[in-house]
Amino acid sequence: MGTGSRDLKRLQLPSCVESLHEVVDTAAQVTADLAMSEDACDEVAIALTEAVNNAIFHGNEGVREKPFTVEFTVVDGMLHIAVLDQGPGFDPEEVPDPLAEENLLNPSGRGLLMMRAMVDDVQHHFCAAGTRVVLSKRIAS
Repeated sequence: MGTGSRDLKRLQLPSCVESLHEVVDTAAQVTADLAMSEDACDEVAIALTEAVNNAIFHGNEGVREKPFTVEFTVVDGMLHIAVLDQGPGFDPEEVPDPLAEENLLNPSGRGLLMMRAMVDDVQHHFCAAGTRVVLSKRIAS
């Protein structure tokens, strides 16, 4: 890894709701250790909750035996959180706009919007092994 880069934590968990609590608790510990602001900690938790829910319910289809992985890394003043699932992926451009009038009452579909609003960058990577979503948030306010 390059300069100013360090791996902080790596979790591999079963695809179930209970795993979400462990991920959010770990994120709270990581953001506190990095002395991120309370607002930044909350924003990371919200974006990460959305990403993990997508990994569990869309990527791994709620199959407990399909684990997902979460990796926390710091590179050059940015916290990067990668969420990896075993799903085939999707086209982010094909996700309906949750702010369009016909979608306002849909119970789902706001995850990507929430992630993009809460962190500085959201990247999607798709490969044969699954989907990798990377959330990036500047550490200093």
